[in-house]
This record gives sequence, C-alpha cells and structure tokens, in this order.
Amino acid sequence: MGHWKKAFEPKKVNVQEILGKSLWKERSTQSWAFYCPHCRSPRKIPYRPQPGGWKHFSQIGLTAGFVTLLTWKWFDWKGIVVFLPIWAVFEFFYRSQVRAALSCPNCGFDPILYMVDTQKARDEIEKYWRKKFEEKGIPFPEPNEQAALASTSKKKSSSEIVP
Repeated sequence: MGHWKKAFEPKKVNVQEILGKSLWKERSTQSWAFYCPHCRSPRKIPYRPQPGGWKHFSQIGLTAGFVTLLTWKWFDWKGIVVFLPIWAVFEFFYRSQVRAALSCPNCGFDPILYMVDTQKARDEIEKYWRKKFEEKGIPFPEPNEQAALASTSKKKSSSEIVP
C-alpha cells in the first residue's frame, strides 16, 4: 500500500518555470531567418522559400476566375486554362523578388550567385565595396597593398622582439 501514497502526494511545482512558458502555440512566421555567411549580420527574408500554399493558390485562382469572366463570351469554360500562364508569371516574379531579397545589403553577398560561380560572387562583393568606398570618398585598398602592409608590419614587429 505504500506505493499508492506516492501517487497522491502533492508534486512540487516551480511557478517561475510555468510563468516563463506561453500557453499558446506560437505561429510559424514562414520567413527565412539566418546569418549572412560573409559578414555574419542577422538577416530575415519576408518571403517563403518557394511559392505555394493556400494564399498563393487562392490569389491566382481569383485572378484566373476574373480573367475568365472577362473573356467569357470568347472562351466560355475553356478560359479557366488561363490559370497556368498566370501561375507561371506569378512564379517568375515571386522567385525574382526572393532572389533580390537574398542578397545582403550590408556586404553585397549573393548566395545564389555564389552557388553558381564563386569567382563572380567575389567580384560582385569587391564591386559593391568599391562603390561604397567611392561614395564616401575613400580610396579602395588594393589587395597587393594590403599584403605589402601586412608583411612590413610583421617584419617590424619581429625586429622589435629580437634584442
């Protein structure tokens, strides 16, 4: 009978732990949140990765229905086929918006270009920074100058250490 007593004993409850948790299930934002791999700045894209879902289908369906009603006397029910070209146009513009939003405004990194051609991505980042330096009126440091400065500073620091 002793084991039944344990079942009816009051449990210790941590009130602070309960108050810290929300009773409501949080909504998913359906957006991308990540860090830029080049400059490590936090990014949040307001678009879903791929078009689809009830919202997009209903918007395109309503547009296709409206166009079908406008062209009813020429096409009758065959006009609903307009859904496919409307979807293609929508997907083209949606994906172009997502791609434009993916490039980092802080450093100019474009992940899609990096996946296709890394050298082009590096050139685009350098072009971005050249433009930024030019806007501020500062000369852009050339890579050869940076290497020369780094090597001279290393030589000076190594000569200072040796007595």
